[in-house]
Amino acid sequence: MEYDVIVIGAGVGGLAAALKLSSRGKKVLLLEKLPSPGGFATTFTRKGFTFESSIHCVDALAEGQEVRDFLDETGISQEVDFITLRDFSRIIYPGHDFVADANLDNFTAFLKESFSLEKENIDKLFMAVKKFNKQFDNFSLSELPILVKLLISPFVYPLIIQTSCFTAEQFLEKYIKDDKLKAIITDIWRFAGLPPSRLSALYFLIIFKGYYCNPTAYIKGSSSRLFKAMVEKIKQSGSEVKFNTEVTDIITGNSKKIKSVITDKGEEFQAKAVISNVNAVDTMANMLDDQAVKESYRKKFSSMEKSISAFQVYLGLDLPAKYLGMDHPIFSVNTTYDQLESYNYSLVGDYQRCSLELVDHAQIDPGLAPQGKGSLLIMALDDYAGWGNLTEEEYKKKKMEVANQFISRAEKYLPGLSKHIEVMEAATPMTMSRFGSSVKGAIYGFAQTLGQSSINRLPHETKVKGLFLAGAWTQPGGGVHACFLSGIEAGDLALRYL
Repeated sequence: MEYDVIVIGAGVGGLAAALKLSSRGKKVLLLEKLPSPGGFATTFTRKGFTFESSIHCVDALAEGQEVRDFLDETGISQEVDFITLRDFSRIIYPGHDFVADANLDNFTAFLKESFSLEKENIDKLFMAVKKFNKQFDNFSLSELPILVKLLISPFVYPLIIQTSCFTAEQFLEKYIKDDKLKAIITDIWRFAGLPPSRLSALYFLIIFKGYYCNPTAYIKGSSSRLFKAMVEKIKQSGSEVKFNTEVTDIITGNSKKIKSVITDKGEEFQAKAVISNVNAVDTMANMLDDQAVKESYRKKFSSMEKSISAFQVYLGLDLPAKYLGMDHPIFSVNTTYDQLESYNYSLVGDYQRCSLELVDHAQIDPGLAPQGKGSLLIMALDDYAGWGNLTEEEYKKKKMEVANQFISRAEKYLPGLSKHIEVMEAATPMTMSRFGSSVKGAIYGFAQTLGQSSINRLPHETKVKGLFLAGAWTQPGGGVHACFLSGIEAGDLALRYL
């Protein structure tokens, strides 16, 4: 049987693409090597505790936001319940401690009160941010072809062009002088995986907009509820989903046009088009049968920077974390105002000084923990290089040592935490590489540098006719929101191709 489209990988991008296509009447086959959907964003259960493997919270899930709109249009919103978040995060620096509540005016007021000498500069900065948000919304909502939008951008959307030429640090320096103030404003840099001095200003502002300017929501019962609902909707539309099925080869027959895919079970499925949600490196440089095309992509990818990875500790507690002092669902804990220094702490494995993220999902949704109990996720950016060459014994020892260091650091804010742990799991960059099928455990795909962001980022279309890419490695980038958009765009491209 020939399908209209085969989607490889049931991560967020793959699910979005398959849902988009199946909702438009296309016959889709979605193939996933793991037993459940979600990819990096899946969940797992230990002794009654449900843990989000990577999601902290997802922007654009509130009513009127673009991911929610897509879920509304495809009928998924009727199948899940949303929990609106009352605020985004408690942000902690050596001399500052405050709550960001997804209201830009409140954030502005806090900053002006804390940095009175910068009042006028703060107003100028956020005036520019609001102008950027308006231009970006108009750009996104415009139904003009993308090439036309890009051509008119210097005149109609000038801030989009300007910010794509600056780093986040360069953008802020036009307005703000105080280094501590810059650090607080750019605290969200970890959601992109690069410090402000190297991070594209455009991508930084997009993420900033998602969390500081708009409310967001969480899926009741965990993100897996959402992904399972998407799978069911895909099936109801007449398409197929197969788990525990890994695609090993993408076949063109040297025609530079998609013919079929082959699985690890030796099955061959034919299709008019293929969308790969597998990382771009494996898709284009390993799975493809065209040697010339593979070699050209290998050469291209060898010079492209991959993003950083992460270390995470998952804790099941014998009481809700709020009783220990977790007064908000997310804590962002920083030991320095120098974001580049913080990033370097992660690169060299300085686990006592790197920034930490504490997330209490059970505070948002108590059903994720047994009654009367709680959970906690402790996360920090980390580099694969510190893990890849360890022996099995060295790996296990380091994994436990780092987990205990993070628990000890978290106890500064949650006294007595270590006495209330019932379940503990940890994930390293090696875990990200193995279960997330990500090169060197890169959690955001290619790094969001100026040369690898916006229109410079790997496109969805490839050199093979009918083969498209979705996920963190392609446009617009990493993160659940961005991966949704990549899948939707890849689906649109496949529709036009068909």
